[in-house]
Amino acid sequence: MKKRLIDTQQIPSSLWCPVNNQLRLPDKLVDLWKILLINNNLLELAKTLAEDGFEGGTSKEDTDKHLAWRYNGSCGRILLSILDPNNKLSEISDAYAQTFAGNRVFLADIPTGSGAALVCILCTFYELRKHNVLPRHPLYITIVAGEISPTATSYLQLQLDDLKEYLSEQAITIDYEVIDWDVLCKLKTTDLIKRLTIKSQNCSSKLLILSNFSGFLANSGKWKKAEPQIDEIFRHSRDTQSIALWIEPQRKTAVTLFGSIKAWFKDKFSNLISKDPLNEDLGNYAQDEVNCIQPIKDGYFPVRLTVVRFDLPIRGKK
Repeated sequence: MKKRLIDTQQIPSSLWCPVNNQLRLPDKLVDLWKILLINNNLLELAKTLAEDGFEGGTSKEDTDKHLAWRYNGSCGRILLSILDPNNKLSEISDAYAQTFAGNRVFLADIPTGSGAALVCILCTFYELRKHNVLPRHPLYITIVAGEISPTATSYLQLQLDDLKEYLSEQAITIDYEVIDWDVLCKLKTTDLIKRLTIKSQNCSSKLLILSNFSGFLANSGKWKKAEPQIDEIFRHSRDTQSIALWIEPQRKTAVTLFGSIKAWFKDKFSNLISKDPLNEDLGNYAQDEVNCIQPIKDGYFPVRLTVVRFDLPIRGKK
């Protein structure tokens, strides 16, 4: 078996309880989430059950409900994809470890929402370094996030500003920019790509995160409308070491969407990948599930993940 870059036997108790097989969200992440909930009078709402079928939206009300009801679940999926305690997502977990090993790296997150993916990644790697699971080499992370909701953008910025000094304790330095982005708008996508291109210069590796998109893209033919913009982002994200991870809840809409995405990716990008049999699974999705300890109430909640990895090299390997 291939050696894991993040050894499951070394995952700290601050992130994983092997006795109960439960994830634990990083303490700093939970603290930042609680601050947002308290300051926006959402703490009690976060302790209630979400409305049936709630997906979120761009209004302040929808953004607040999403922060209260969906933020911890989004974080749980990211945490599961990084740690992979069940050894079902090794190629996904290794992608994170390779990207954030050190030096200057670029991280793009679209759509970023209130920052669940970004904040969870940063806080998780802080914990892994703190507990010597990964080496503490100087790491400079340049971040570009795209988001349509101004309320969500403000929540993200508050968290990232708070994290700067905290992360420096583990030799992690971040610089970030948030762009107003609508996946259905060609002009805004071009503006986003310009910033991705400029900000990623001189970075040794790139990671593009797309998450919690299936509910929107799978509805009313929106994937077809969004496909040209996603196509453009992927084409301009190619580099010597560039990876895209697409992370969704484990549900039928995600599986259906990934079927369309796999066909699109193989049609447009298969010439980038070598003909090695190891690449026959190109665009296939992986799934896993585990429980996560509730951070603001008793008990636990299920984390169910569907994820696919896309490698975006400049050219195929010889």
